[in-house]
Amino acid sequence: MTSDALMRYLQRLPTFITFFFSVMLVTVFRQLGDMFLWTTGPAPDLGNLASWLVILSFSSTLFFVVAVWLGYALLIERFPYTLEYSHFIFDVVRFSVVYMIFEFAFLAAHPPTYFYFIGALGVFHTLMAGWHGSRMRGVSSVVRAELFADIRGHLFRAGVYYALTIIYLLTVTLNWQASGSWTMHAILVVITSAVLVFWNAERLRDMKAKALKAHADALAASATAAAPAK
Repeated sequence: MTSDALMRYLQRLPTFITFFFSVMLVTVFRQLGDMFLWTTGPAPDLGNLASWLVILSFSSTLFFVVAVWLGYALLIERFPYTLEYSHFIFDVVRFSVVYMIFEFAFLAAHPPTYFYFIGALGVFHTLMAGWHGSRMRGVSSVVRAELFADIRGHLFRAGVYYALTIIYLLTVTLNWQASGSWTMHAILVVITSAVLVFWNAERLRDMKAKALKAHADALAASATAAAPAK
């Protein structure tokens, strides 16, 4: 295989991830439309708390998924796929988990099973922490410090989501017949959605700062290289 053919081959791999992402969005939006009967005429029962919880859970999850995609689009430029395939396979697994999370977002209307959604978020961040940890070898001290920060952030988020999962199991799932269980379910849906939006807004700001810094460093390096030697 020539170098040009190899490059074209490796460039097709992100296209597969993009297609996977597109199919995921089409699927969940179709499911949302079926739930609210958009195909036969908008008829969401806005007087039903479950409808509002689904809208909240779906919206916050959509924000999370978009943030994950933007992070992927940025990282694939810095760390393109190679013939080792480990990065590509990890992204397939990662977006498969994201798809499950998006599907589980609809469980906001079906307590007491919403803990699957919260737990899946913990699994996602555990996977991300493991992936960053696998990249620790053979990198500079600056990159290693950045990876450590990413690992700590993902492990902290995973711990919070696992804690919320346990709280949900103890207060809702195992006590569904008790009075106030629906109220506790609604409270935990709101808390989980708020945490999801807050952390991903922070993540987008951090990605923007890193991208601008990398761009500024690249411009400075180009200017230095173009400057005439004295």
